[in-house]
Amino acid sequence: MKGKRILVLLVLVAAAGAATIWYYVVQKRQAERLELSGSIEANTVEVGSLLGGRIARVLVKEGDLVRAGQPLVTFESDLPDLELAQQRAVVAQAEADLAKVVKGPRPEELEQARIEWQSSEIDRKRFEELWKAGVVAKRDYDATEVKAAKALQAYRAAQRGGRPEDVRAAQAALDQQRKRLDFLERQHQELHVDAPAAGVIEVLDLRPGDLVAQNQPVATLLEPAQIWVRVYVPETQLGRVHVNQPAAIHVDTFPHRSFPGHVVEIRTQAEYTPRNVQTIDQRADQVFGVKVAIDPTSELKPGMAAMVTLAEPAPSPAPAVEPRQ
Repeated sequence: MKGKRILVLLVLVAAAGAATIWYYVVQKRQAERLELSGSIEANTVEVGSLLGGRIARVLVKEGDLVRAGQPLVTFESDLPDLELAQQRAVVAQAEADLAKVVKGPRPEELEQARIEWQSSEIDRKRFEELWKAGVVAKRDYDATEVKAAKALQAYRAAQRGGRPEDVRAAQAALDQQRKRLDFLERQHQELHVDAPAAGVIEVLDLRPGDLVAQNQPVATLLEPAQIWVRVYVPETQLGRVHVNQPAAIHVDTFPHRSFPGHVVEIRTQAEYTPRNVQTIDQRADQVFGVKVAIDPTSELKPGMAAMVTLAEPAPSPAPAVEPRQ
């Protein structure tokens, strides 16, 4: 009987020792970890059109998963199409004008100028003989001489082609019309609102026929691949946090799983703990906001409450002390 009592006593002592050891191990582990609470957030993108107009088609709905570049909304294009076609015709006309100035007169026009000059020169010579003979007055001869001189200058100008000044003016006019065409084509692209990145349509309240002003958002896109948690670290614990520090994220929906992440940002300005912290004592403490990025996963959603555990950084090795000489 006495031996049984001693055995029970030994078992109790061993259990107490094991409990003590377990307690200190757990306490040590908790001391080595920094646990912080927050909620999951995600980046959102507001997409819209620089042009605006009347909605022609709505191609997605709220909650749809879209890929980068996927069309979301299209606007009616009747009037922009007409303006674009008109401007293309203007550019074609300006290109033709430039080519005409650079190339100069056609061979037929050059030959016509030569014939007109020769005809005027024949009249001048004939009137010169008549004037010398006293048949016509000198003013009649002078008129034919002026006409022949003008015809000669027109023929020489036709031989030289367009002037450099005319070429530069035609080129400048063409450049201006081409820039106008580029502007209209860029506007025409705004008739289609595409998703800038893969994500989920969070807000989209449009119907065909709705009028949308320019620069007004038409949809809000949620990027689930870029999710993160904002937590607040007390000033006394800030030395235990550094950028790129590994983190484990836990949520209530998956109690036995942890999702990997890492610290991407530590704010440099201290602030008071937000009011959603549980105790008044904690609210009075100054903290620093820390952003923890979560590795891409489709299982975590924005708005979920999360517990972030930051591993204790490895201690830096002490600097070597050189022996005194």
